[in-house]
Amino acid sequence: MKTTARTFGCRVAAAVGAFALALVGLGGTTTTARAADLGNIDSGRTGSLLIHKHESGSQSADGTPDGQTPSGGAGVADVVFTAYKITNLDLTTQAAWDGLKNQQVPADACGADYASPSLGSYTFDGGTASGSTDAQGDTTIGGLPVAAYLVCETSAPSTVKTKAAPFLVTVPFPNNSTNAANGNGEWLYDVNVYPKNTVVLAPSKGVDVNSNGLRTNGQVTFPVTATIPSIASTDSFKHFVISDPLNANFTDGNVSSVKIDGQDVDASYYTVTTGQTVSVGFNKDGLAFLKTKPNSTVEVVFTAKVVSVPEGGNIDNTATLYVDTVPQGTPPENPPATPPGDDPGTPTNKVVTSWGDVKVNKTDADNSKSLQGATFQVYNAADPYAASCDGAVKDGAPISVDGATEFTSDANGVVSIAGLFVDQKKGAPGEDPVTPDRTQRCYVLVETAAPAGYVLPANADKPITVKAGLTAAGSYDLTVPNTKQDVPRLPLTGANGRLLLMALGVILVAVAGGSALVVRSRRAHEQD
Repeated sequence: MKTTARTFGCRVAAAVGAFALALVGLGGTTTTARAADLGNIDSGRTGSLLIHKHESGSQSADGTPDGQTPSGGAGVADVVFTAYKITNLDLTTQAAWDGLKNQQVPADACGADYASPSLGSYTFDGGTASGSTDAQGDTTIGGLPVAAYLVCETSAPSTVKTKAAPFLVTVPFPNNSTNAANGNGEWLYDVNVYPKNTVVLAPSKGVDVNSNGLRTNGQVTFPVTATIPSIASTDSFKHFVISDPLNANFTDGNVSSVKIDGQDVDASYYTVTTGQTVSVGFNKDGLAFLKTKPNSTVEVVFTAKVVSVPEGGNIDNTATLYVDTVPQGTPPENPPATPPGDDPGTPTNKVVTSWGDVKVNKTDADNSKSLQGATFQVYNAADPYAASCDGAVKDGAPISVDGATEFTSDANGVVSIAGLFVDQKKGAPGEDPVTPDRTQRCYVLVETAAPAGYVLPANADKPITVKAGLTAAGSYDLTVPNTKQDVPRLPLTGANGRLLLMALGVILVAVAGGSALVVRSRRAHEQD
């Protein structure tokens, strides 16, 4: 029995040995070449960096160096990284690893241009660049020999507010439990890394004209929308300011509302600065609140009043978003409420409104002399952008300009209306200049009172075409003549005078006829 068992065990051992030999045979040259792999670094191998570029704070999990646990998150496209090899460091020596163990990498280790590596006494080669990250934020730097590398984000699109912090990585990477969540204790030659960015998307600006007459409170509104960046849990917002520097043709800048995803934001979270540059800046509590709203939409509605019409009629406007982060758990105590001087900001698209003034010449229909004292009102046209304004029909109530709804001809017979709205346009991102689609607008001028001694026209409604820009000196947008009043006819120059003369003539004829008869009668008596 014992002999039989012993014989069976020997047969099993022989079979296992034969299977092992078969595996060696199947492994071929590679297995033979690595027969001496005792766990030491293979200095003859090359490795790679598999880079996964995501928005800060968007990851659903921490990625692992072996790539077995993806981080998820929103990818950042068109980013380029460069791996700079440390040339005076030999990873086959213990001293090299001892030096790297406690090496800190400052934020400016890549230089002001992010392409000039500097770190203590280390020296670097010219670097090996990746291709641009794809839509998922992925790219690779391959063919890297065994060495330590300083990795720099050397190029990024304008949406990237803050480049990823530079970092050190070794090829191979010690993939043990100390350095990786699921480390297997092996040397990892293809290393997955997960640099992060704070991505600031360009804000968007709209425009809406509420009152067509110049100098009306809250006349133009500018809604500005921005996406709140997703930031890392270990970071905080340094500042978050939306500001609108108004053109000189505007005044009285103010804020009518601040909302996030359509809901009013607690006014205690921000400060409003009014005036020629109007701003909304979030305070410490407001910055902490914004961090809880990643990828939400914040909307600030600015208002302003148009006070003058420029030569060409167009008034453009651009707002700016200022946002930055700090690597700390809480925001600064006193973040700026107005644009910070060290942040160039991210501008919105450009918007334009266009305006034109009106000059009417009031004259005497008989001699074209100027007439003072005629009063007018101006109305919107039912079809403001008709191909021709000749048939324009008034619509709505009289338009107010600088608080007045009636306009009177002056001593020169000129009716001046300081400015009326022509058109508006929201430019596309990067579009400059932005030109409104229409250069004129139809209005209706209504004469409400003629000068003393003149007749108010039977049809007092006069269509008028308002063109963008200022009316040239000595020119008029419309001439409106008035006819003098009719009066009773003077007796010496009219029909009564003629009747009197006719009556006198009849009398004289009658008298002459009577005298002739008397003379004839006397002569007849004398002959008898």
